[in-house]
Amino acid sequence: VIRPEDIRGHRLLITSIGCPYRRKLEIALQESGTTAIDMMEIGSMAALKYYVEQGLGIALVPRIALNPSPAGTTIRSLDSPITDMTCGIVCRAPDYPLKQAGARVFHFLKTELQEPTGSSA
Repeated sequence: VIRPEDIRGHRLLITSIGCPYRRKLEIALQESGTTAIDMMEIGSMAALKYYVEQGLGIALVPRIALNPSPAGTTIRSLDSPITDMTCGIVCRAPDYPLKQAGARVFHFLKTELQEPTGSSA
């Protein structure tokens, strides 16, 4: 597990300005007093792990985006409550309630993304 202040000395790969993960990370860094960091903006959340794989820096990504994780990379959890995010499923009104496939996806996400009691991700 790493803390926001552990990021010092590493290039941080970040998503575009409108990304909620970037905003949460910026808040966590400010609250820890970590401000002067070398950053490189990458336009795609999906591409971040491949930039890390090429040795261009470190990145904060959702755990689900790391399956599969790129060769030669290490996954660590960030010890900061500010990185907790609420997620949901958006669908068209006529498609609700969810049909069988959508309901299965929702159940899978709810089960897989829920944190076990007493641990952090």
